[in-house]
Amino acid sequence: MLPVSAILMVFALAFTSIAWLRLLRVCFSDSPLAGCFALFLPPLALILLLPRWREEKELYQLLGAACICLILSLTLQ
Repeated sequence: MLPVSAILMVFALAFTSIAWLRLLRVCFSDSPLAGCFALFLPPLALILLLPRWREEKELYQLLGAACICLILSLTLQ
């Protein structure tokens, strides 16, 4: 693995963990059921938050940055 690829992978993991913690905070403040979805099924919780995507724009931007870093990391291997 190239060093650039490893660094991008670390950034992707960091962005993903920050986004997941933010998702947990947002969903638990909304309702306990949504919080459980965010804890055990994060993609489903993201789908539940889609109607409020303008309010939670930073969350989706973090996930987009994580996806971009992951894709770049995998292409540079």
